[in-house]
Amino acid sequence: MRNQTLLTREWVAAKQNFLDWETQPTSFKHYPHFCYRLKLSDFPSLQWLEQTRCITDERMIAQKPYYRLNVPSAGNLHPIEIYVQLRNIEGILSGIYHFDVVYRELVLITEIAGEGIEPYVGLTNRFEGAMVMISLVPFRSSWKYGLRAWRYLYLDLGHQIGALGQSAEYFGLRLTKMSPIQEINRIMGMGEDEIIAAVYGIGEISERNVKPLKKSLMRVHPTDYSERDELLERVLKEDFPYTTLPVMEKYEDFLKFNAKRRSARDFNPTKMHDAVIEILLKRTPPAGLEIVSIVLQAQRIHLGVYRNGKCAVKGSFVSECVRLLLDQRFISGANMVLFIHAENFCAYSHVEAGVFAQELYMVCEEHNVTCSGIGAFYDEEGLHWSTNPLIYAVAIGGKDDYRYSKRD
Repeated sequence: MRNQTLLTREWVAAKQNFLDWETQPTSFKHYPHFCYRLKLSDFPSLQWLEQTRCITDERMIAQKPYYRLNVPSAGNLHPIEIYVQLRNIEGILSGIYHFDVVYRELVLITEIAGEGIEPYVGLTNRFEGAMVMISLVPFRSSWKYGLRAWRYLYLDLGHQIGALGQSAEYFGLRLTKMSPIQEINRIMGMGEDEIIAAVYGIGEISERNVKPLKKSLMRVHPTDYSERDELLERVLKEDFPYTTLPVMEKYEDFLKFNAKRRSARDFNPTKMHDAVIEILLKRTPPAGLEIVSIVLQAQRIHLGVYRNGKCAVKGSFVSECVRLLLDQRFISGANMVLFIHAENFCAYSHVEAGVFAQELYMVCEEHNVTCSGIGAFYDEEGLHWSTNPLIYAVAIGGKDDYRYSKRD
């Protein structure tokens, strides 16, 4: 998919002036008004779910509601939906629910008893607790980015999986990885416009048998309209669901950090100390990813290209970084940029990059600095510092009063 999704200067110049925001598809899925609903705030035992995906800021822009979430999204398009099967949780009807993030509600799609989605994730017995299904809605991203949306879908998925892992870690819960089969999309009532990309459990497998659902669930379209991209649909179907468990750190101030996560649009380099730069230079990426860090501004440590925490090439590379990242001038105020390269250009590496970047957001909040995940760059120029393809970048700098990024 790399060659089909390259960004060139010619492509960017042709696209940037022809986007009609009045045609943007809806960013959140809503089930019919007659469905039974639960307010998440009424159930403390599900606070981990509420913190997994939540709106942290709401305002009106061009007479339309504009939401920011605790997870970043390329273009603020939010191509993610969450469903959860709940079984034998006190005070809650056992069933399959849609998580309506706008209203902070769980919407009951169907009740369950001896049936469930367990057979569609390889289980023969009932899973007592919660089974979280994370889906992708491709058109929300491809409407703006075309086939390059494939990259952003998986980066966004990684951020969401990372947020689930952070919430579970904070509340002392253990995630169980599950392996969904393609049939799960049909049984959940999804068409070509939505696909389940990851499933995790919080709970225990019981000794009681479970039967598959007798029929597909109610189908509700995830956007108000859709246009098919058959190539994008095909490659998404060919990609295996992500099943790796996110290994996240625990933050005592997680609730505060989660509520204020923002992507920076401006930096104040004088507000970031060298000690924080050194901490970030030592971050170890997951296997299969390579981090090339460029220190752009600092008090005492050398400016230049860093690998494995050590300076490999001294010098100022501000102009090169700005040029590479689509000439976005705000990057020149950053203290550093972490470039994430992948040994293998695939869906898995993009999800891993998203998970890693979600942790970086928390680390930055912990040290009172700010960052911005950037998935748009000129791909061939991204090979300047590594032979591995560039798949993501994170610009980091001192906090100040700043505007919000579109990747928010």
